[in-house]
Amino acid sequence: MQFLILLAMLNLSEAGGGEVALFGVNTQEWVEADEASEEMSQESDTTLADCLKLYPQPAHDVLFVALNYSFGGEVHLELFDVLGCSIYKEVFDGPRTMIDVSHFQRGVYFLSARTGDNRRVIRRVIIY
Repeated sequence: MQFLILLAMLNLSEAGGGEVALFGVNTQEWVEADEASEEMSQESDTTLADCLKLYPQPAHDVLFVALNYSFGGEVHLELFDVLGCSIYKEVFDGPRTMIDVSHFQRGVYFLSARTGDNRRVIRRVIIY
C-alpha cells in the first residue's frame, strides 16, 4: 500500500477566490493528471473554473454560488473545513444558489463543485 502525502497550498494572489494546488510525493502522477486536465480544457472553451463565481468574498452571513454557463445537469457542492471534514453538501441545477454561512465559525474553508461528468473545481472561501 502506498501512502501519498498531500499538501494543499493556497494561491492567494487571485482576488476572486483562489484555487487549491495539490502536490504529492510521486510527481509523475501529478504531471500526468495535470496533462490530462490541460487536454480536457482544450477540448471545450468553457471550463467549470471559469464559470463558477463565489460572492461576497469574504462571506459573513450568506455565500452565493453562481454558474454563468449550463453544464446540462446538477452541480454537487461540498464545503470542507481546513482539516478536510465535510461540513455542508448541496446539489443544485439552477444558475445560482445561496449557502447560509452565519452558523459556521470564522476561518478558511474549501468549496468543491463537481458536475455530473466529473469536472471539478475547488475554491477557497473565507468566512468572517
